Amino acid sequence: MDVPEHEDLVRDLLTLRERGLIRLRDADLPHLRRAAALCHPATDPVAAVEKTLRDAVGRLGEGTLGSGAAYTFGLVQGTRDWSAAARRKRAADVYRLSVERFRKNQERMLLAQVADQIIALCGAGGEAALPRIAVGARIPVESDGGRAILQIRPIELISGVDVLVNPENVYLEMARVFSPSVSGAIRKAGSRRGPAGELLDDTVQRELHEWMAKHHRPGLTVAPGTVAPTGPGSLAFNGVRRVYHAAVAVPRPGTDHQDVTPSTIMLAVHRVFALAEEERVAYRLKTICFPLLGTGHGRLAVRPGLHWLWSAISENLARSRGWEVHLSVPEPEKADIVLRQLSP
Repeated sequence: MDVPEHEDLVRDLLTLRERGLIRLRDADLPHLRRAAALCHPATDPVAAVEKTLRDAVGRLGEGTLGSGAAYTFGLVQGTRDWSAAARRKRAADVYRLSVERFRKNQERMLLAQVADQIIALCGAGGEAALPRIAVGARIPVESDGGRAILQIRPIELISGVDVLVNPENVYLEMARVFSPSVSGAIRKAGSRRGPAGELLDDTVQRELHEWMAKHHRPGLTVAPGTVAPTGPGSLAFNGVRRVYHAAVAVPRPGTDHQDVTPSTIMLAVHRVFALAEEERVAYRLKTICFPLLGTGHGRLAVRPGLHWLWSAISENLARSRGWEVHLSVPEPEKADIVLRQLSP
């Protein structure tokens, strides 16, 4: 099977941008489907197209190019069902351009770059060139900035760590227990429940409210980058000793959006390590587990979010000896991005 021509791929990518991933199954994308069959021959044709697209965008790296492409196609968590106009607007925001200027210039460049990467994937053998990562795996990672253990599992199933870092908003109000977020998962897993599953104590959120009251902030915000400690509640059964709530997300008034900046991520990481040093002896702390801060509801693309997170972790590992760092990634696809980006 021949590799599709660049121009044909760009045309299909434009169609996919307009239709979105939620309408992928019914989209007429003959050239993208042919490329996907080369890259992921043993995968369902529709799933293969999305995998190939994610692989190609992931190869664009961190910064505006990768982030802009991720928003363009709705690959950022929470944007899959956004309209084409909303995705274009957010991608234009990445470049700090008007929507019209972005459409005429950067958007075309993004599509061409993604097409280039798809062609490269076809030539590299696609799926055969990617490592197979199983859910539940623990993978040691070594980079120029230090070492970590990558755990491919949801945050509430993480074990073997003393401190879980929970990305929170500046109100330090945890997500609802049914929310598909780290905050909601930690709140649910940390609560105390009866034999029929009834809630007996919303343990972690209660302790967070107590911390806010102690610091005279009930109903108010804390400064971005603030880190508040609580006990683990029922997460103690996993061996967790402390939960550090990092206020990294700033809600936009009147919207469902939250903003997370690189400087806030780095500040929060520094404060996590500082707090861990203070509590190290009292709670016998040795290990800290970070999710990919800001890449969920904060809507940062994985690569730039990981870049800023790991930069701050590396700085602290160089200063504070003896800490073991874990990274929590729930999906193999994101784990692959982490491994590629951190590998020297």
